Amino acid sequence: MKFSPVRFAFSALASLAMAASANSAEILNFGQAGPPGNTITSTNAGNNTTLSTTGTLIQVSALAGVQAPPNTIFTENFSFTSSTAPTGSDGNISQVGFSGTFQYVASNGVVQVAGNVTNGTLSTVTNGSGGTTANFNASNVVFTTIAPAILTQAFGAIVPLNTLTGNYSLTLNNLIPFQTTSLNFTARAAGIITAQAVPEPASVAMTSMALVAGLGGLGLRRIKASRA
Repeated sequence: MKFSPVRFAFSALASLAMAASANSAEILNFGQAGPPGNTITSTNAGNNTTLSTTGTLIQVSALAGVQAPPNTIFTENFSFTSSTAPTGSDGNISQVGFSGTFQYVASNGVVQVAGNVTNGTLSTVTNGSGGTTANFNASNVVFTTIAPAILTQAFGAIVPLNTLTGNYSLTLNNLIPFQTTSLNFTARAAGIITAQAVPEPASVAMTSMALVAGLGGLGLRRIKASRA
């Protein structure tokens, strides 16, 4: 087959994209277990808002993308705070700039997943029936702990935590007060934590070299063709 610099370059790009996709994994998927009342608190005073919970029992539905054994219960602790001014009104309120920590602990007392969040967003949305739901999302997560068994299941090896970046997402429901006029409420929550392996510098460099070589070859061929 005749060498094609364009085909070669696009093949290198596709290889890097496939590698990045393969290195993304769901770490923890969960919903609130008992008690039946609200356990998440959002407290707002002016520009300062803290979303937090301590000692909340959660039902783990999946670990590393695999269904968890029945009655897998962890304890959830997190606290995220922002001093950026909230925006919006009439139940549709958003605030950015949340930072803080989260921790999920197994029933034997061993921390399974923990990390730090920066620049998270808390938002409430009024639906058509007049109720209000909320979401907390952070795409800048640094992990401080992921249990070895979870890492192995997710990535096939115990990868260094400093090679991972993560996403942290909570869906908040049963907001009280039902119609929010600020970010003061209590709620129940379900959540998903995902992690993605950052491509190693050597892999990125090799792919970049392949692209340069491929496209450079294409340029040389075109120059030769124009001179012919």
